[in-house]
Amino acid sequence: MTSETRGATDEPQGASAPKPRLADGTPSEAADQRYLATCAAMFADAAKHRHMSELADNLAWTLANIAVHNGVGAAGDILRTFGAYVCGIEARRQAEVEAQQASEEGRMPH
Repeated sequence: MTSETRGATDEPQGASAPKPRLADGTPSEAADQRYLATCAAMFADAAKHRHMSELADNLAWTLANIAVHNGVGAAGDILRTFGAYVCGIEARRQAEVEAQQASEEGRMPH
């Protein structure tokens, strides 16, 4: 996982707004793009076929293996990054709801 901040959406990148990309053309950038595309495809497939539980289970298993094979620090990094994504997505969703309500009431959103 890169240190780049992904967009605060409720869908994986590739399925919605583009995420900031590394600009160096390195193998890390290629891997990031490849993994992101794979995750977006898995998310789309799970949503289409209503297999989100199976996808979540497999992602959790994969993250557990990453943590076990890379140490306690990796587990902390995974949880911190996950929490930041959840908070960002929820904040964006709440802002969209508030903007929609303001628009419906004829007010200008903040």
